[in-house]
Amino acid sequence: MAEQKTADERHASWLELFFDLTVVAAAAQISHRLHGADSVGQVAACAAMYYAIWSVWTTTSIYANVAGERTRRRAVLRTMLGIAVMAATVPGVWPELVPGEHEELKGRTAVFVVAFILCRVIASRSAARDGQVVAFWPATQSLMATPWVVSIFVSHSVAYWLWGFAIAVDIAFSMLGASNPHAVEEMTERARQRQEQQDRQQQRRLARMIERGVTPDQLPTVPTTYISVAQVERGHLDERLGLFVIIVLGEALAQVVASNTEEAWTYAVIAASLAAFLVLVMLWQLTTLYGFTPAPRTTAPLEPWQSLPAHLGVTASIVAIATGFGALIPDAAHHVHDKDRWYLFGGLALYFLTSLFAGLAGKAPLSWYLGWLAPSLLATAAIAVFGHPLTGWGLAVLAWLILGWFSTYNSRERLTRVLRRPRPR
Repeated sequence: MAEQKTADERHASWLELFFDLTVVAAAAQISHRLHGADSVGQVAACAAMYYAIWSVWTTTSIYANVAGERTRRRAVLRTMLGIAVMAATVPGVWPELVPGEHEELKGRTAVFVVAFILCRVIASRSAARDGQVVAFWPATQSLMATPWVVSIFVSHSVAYWLWGFAIAVDIAFSMLGASNPHAVEEMTERARQRQEQQDRQQQRRLARMIERGVTPDQLPTVPTTYISVAQVERGHLDERLGLFVIIVLGEALAQVVASNTEEAWTYAVIAASLAAFLVLVMLWQLTTLYGFTPAPRTTAPLEPWQSLPAHLGVTASIVAIATGFGALIPDAAHHVHDKDRWYLFGGLALYFLTSLFAGLAGKAPLSWYLGWLAPSLLATAAIAVFGHPLTGWGLAVLAWLILGWFSTYNSRERLTRVLRRPRPR
């Protein structure tokens, strides 16, 4: 795989950037499905589908991170096809949850699940062939597939819980496994045992070939595979995760633009659209300031087992915020549906909760919690619960004001440094 390199770090390749394009299609499909959701169950289904797509993208990107120039192009392209299939099946996953008749979509739940499992297997086997043990995010090389397979054959009310259980185990296994040195040793030892078993099988196969009359010089060359614990390239991983955030922000911006294409540009629509644009700009600014973990840090960058869940929370919150704006702008002068208000402010609340997690992991200053995070989170929760009397444009402006206050912490820090700088006499 062709790589762009500097003297100090590796950057995303053209193959990886091409692979990222599937995320655009997936985010658009899930956001569209959220627009039509009428129950908590449908929202949960969308959240589960988003996690499945995110996890496939993440495990493939981590494989490319540790493999470097040894990354198998076919493996990445196959996974790209798998994500495209998953995105195309989103409207047909549990079609009974979608209003209206959708007989032609039945059966796509199985396609989604099979594509998901195959994509995870591709990433796992690709890393194993290189003898790499991805201990910093074990989900790259493991998957509890049974709940996903069983969910195909049961009712959606049971499948909810199966998917939720599988996702919880996936995240918990990776976080606990990566943070536990003993778990890392056990993973490495299991990988060595599997490799030794494969080596013995290969030796028996070569012995049978010799018994059949094959001369030693005609035997196939078997490369020696050494088991090692993969080391993450932090610059490359941070870049990849940041690009994912930018892609999701781009899809959010596309929704804001699309919601204006067939609307009369009244003052309410203009105000709501401008507020939505400014919210996306501030989310981008926070990403450039703190990375994909939206909180200041007084320690070194977060470990992958901390930053990856934070990345999931941030990108999922942006998808929810975009869905809220997409439904709110056409009704900017009227009262919006409760679900659309919850998408917008629930997404903001998830963003702030993710910031709390990242702040605790990075030991953010106490002043940030008390002066910026807590007021923003409380205001967001209050509007989500009691904001029914407000019109669409009013909700959009309030979202902008809340996020605007949250983002002033960095400006305040810069101003404080300027004021404390000694003046020349």
